[in-house]
Amino acid sequence: MPPSSLMGSLAVAGAAVATTLSLQWLWARATARVRRGRKGYSSIDAAKDAEVVKGVIPDAYEGTALATLRHDYCVSHSSPLSPLLQTVAQETQRQLRLPQMLSSPLTVQLLQTLIRASGARRILEIGTYTGFTALGMAEILKEGMEVVCLDDFSDEAQAEALCHQMLSAGGAAGARIQLRRQAALQGLRELSEAVEAGEEPFDLCFIDADKENQVAYVEELFGAQRSRPLLADDGLIVVDNTLWYSRVLRPSHRHDTSTAAVVQFNEHVLQSGRWHVTMLPVRDGITILQRAQRLTKMWAQGSHRP
Repeated sequence: MPPSSLMGSLAVAGAAVATTLSLQWLWARATARVRRGRKGYSSIDAAKDAEVVKGVIPDAYEGTALATLRHDYCVSHSSPLSPLLQTVAQETQRQLRLPQMLSSPLTVQLLQTLIRASGARRILEIGTYTGFTALGMAEILKEGMEVVCLDDFSDEAQAEALCHQMLSAGGAAGARIQLRRQAALQGLRELSEAVEAGEEPFDLCFIDADKENQVAYVEELFGAQRSRPLLADDGLIVVDNTLWYSRVLRPSHRHDTSTAAVVQFNEHVLQSGRWHVTMLPVRDGITILQRAQRLTKMWAQGSHRP
């Protein structure tokens, strides 16, 4: 990287960190004032209220009875899943050993919203499991659009048969899905070569796979060394499990390989200066990435459209 580019990247990263720390300080002060001056019933009261939380079994991702209830309330007050997706969820729970790998319905709703808002036409998914999110995304695509999925089904081999069954039952949505049974890095490199050779890049990528390779996945999508990157200039990357059972908050847990990988990923994308990063506390944490230079161009042009 040329010295000028390096200094520019460092300046962007430094400004991002300084802004983040400043906002964290302001938010902490505002929160403290609310706690001192609050009147009436609040979430602090709800967390201890037997009328609210009695008998609730905390979800492993949400962590507390109140957080579990809040998540379930959000699900029940969002648009319902299609009958097909409900079937995928039910069969995954019934047949498989690791049904907790199924994404939240809110994740599907968020992905559908991002696709509609961005106008994404070509979508990539890394980690498909039983096809729940892939079908959710494919359902809202039009003819000629596609979802390409990469999964080697190493986490639970039995998921592969159920995935194929659900895609076959998916009708038009299932037909828009191209499932490639292979390791993600190998698949990404092959897809990158195809894009360099003339295929269209991807407009959105959803990553819900092994944590140890997430930095490598994002770097391959970014494609700094390629003439045509795998991810479109205005593309989005959505990454699941970036809170990782809240283990990222516990320093002693960072010796665990997966936790250390998630911590490294979270710090890498924030400090690189190449991404606009939004981390959302949806279930186990969802992070949305967009190229920082793309946003800079949009702001300079005074436009929010490509």
